[in-house]
Amino acid sequence: MELCRRAIEFIQVCNEEGEVRICGWLKDGGIIGRLVDNTMEEIYHSAEAELIRTYHVNKDYSNCNPNACPFVANNNVEENFIKIDEVPKFPPALYLAYENVCNYRCVMCGACDCDTHIDAALREQKLNKVDAELEKILPYVKKISGNGLGELFVSKHTMKLLSEWKPIADPAECSAALETNGSLFNEKNWSRISNLGQYYLEVAITVLSFEEDTYQELSGTTLPLSNLIDNLHFVKSLREQGIINHLTIATVYQEKNFRELPQFTKRCIEEFAADYVRLRPVDVWGEVDMAGWFRDVRNEYHPYHKEFLEIMKDPIFKHPKVHDWGGGQPSGLGPEPYIRTRAKWSLIENIFCNEKFEKEIDNVIEENRVAVYGMTAVGKALASRLRERYEIPFLMDRSMQGEKYAGIPIFAVNHLKDLDKNVTVIVSLDRNEDAVVELLKREGFQKVISINELVRN
Repeated sequence: MELCRRAIEFIQVCNEEGEVRICGWLKDGGIIGRLVDNTMEEIYHSAEAELIRTYHVNKDYSNCNPNACPFVANNNVEENFIKIDEVPKFPPALYLAYENVCNYRCVMCGACDCDTHIDAALREQKLNKVDAELEKILPYVKKISGNGLGELFVSKHTMKLLSEWKPIADPAECSAALETNGSLFNEKNWSRISNLGQYYLEVAITVLSFEEDTYQELSGTTLPLSNLIDNLHFVKSLREQGIINHLTIATVYQEKNFRELPQFTKRCIEEFAADYVRLRPVDVWGEVDMAGWFRDVRNEYHPYHKEFLEIMKDPIFKHPKVHDWGGGQPSGLGPEPYIRTRAKWSLIENIFCNEKFEKEIDNVIEENRVAVYGMTAVGKALASRLRERYEIPFLMDRSMQGEKYAGIPIFAVNHLKDLDKNVTVIVSLDRNEDAVVELLKREGFQKVISINELVRN
């Protein structure tokens, strides 16, 4: 079978529950299990994992987020295909990102919840359980990586596993990849995991700006830029010695730093000898406030969007070492939050106050049973209203698997296999709703409708 490499080789452990996901670029998060409940072998071959792989085998990328996946954004997914006879027993590549700790507080990052963790002792107990499960499969892993959800050099569990990694495969067949913000990548910290230098070693360092004020503001740090520059020169020396085999310097471009992208890119190549410069667009998560909305200059509604397009015409972006993950595509974020909020409250008003809307609901709901996709404020309002008159056996949301609302269980896209497909589903989203409607129909739900379509009627 042929499918995207990430459906086989990108297995990431992403929090203290040991949540495992296939590819972090899926719209529903790609969570396929938890190491506190199951072994990696069970999770890697779970029904959730097989469903995602089936999508890829069928060249169905509707669950892929084009604002995160450079292959979808650039229309070249099949260039990342691999051909295999069967899924291996254990994942050949493992991405460690489960501590969620960082010495930065980047303005656009929602991954690290360092200040809101559960009880420290309970958290440590769970992390040790995750460690124990990972240690069982580490010898079989040919590629290991850390840390995509936090800062590598403050992640003590990840650093320990990396320092002790001894694959059974020939070292020539093995590789390691390190992701870091670079602020702690100095000689002392490198010595803790210098064993990785015997394998093919890739290093990716994310730098949000080479301008002091912008660097500190976007990174949420008081560290001087000079500290980072010194570390980049140290990393360059490792690259020149052949200890590091491939060096990526990345940035996340947004309203504060997009104007410096041409000079930033040139400096990465000329001063720090980057093999690859990754220009990744900001991806605004969850409910969008004005600050988040304003960061996204790829948005056609942004006041700086035309200026951004002109900046991106600079010839440096055609350099073979440079890759714009945005693919020149608009983000589709849409109008500013005030307009979106007004539309949201208009929907809520319709739900509770419009008799015509109530009649439309009666016309579409069959057999007195209904489910709602999207537990936003609109979705919750809709569920609250509908439960007074109809049976709601379940709700759905991309990121709330296992949770409940008003006592009703919530399921993510990867957990829909055994649900009743005869239930009428109302999609309560205000963007990407058409894609979700089509996705649910392909999952077998017989009747799916967008709340916006109900309002328009």
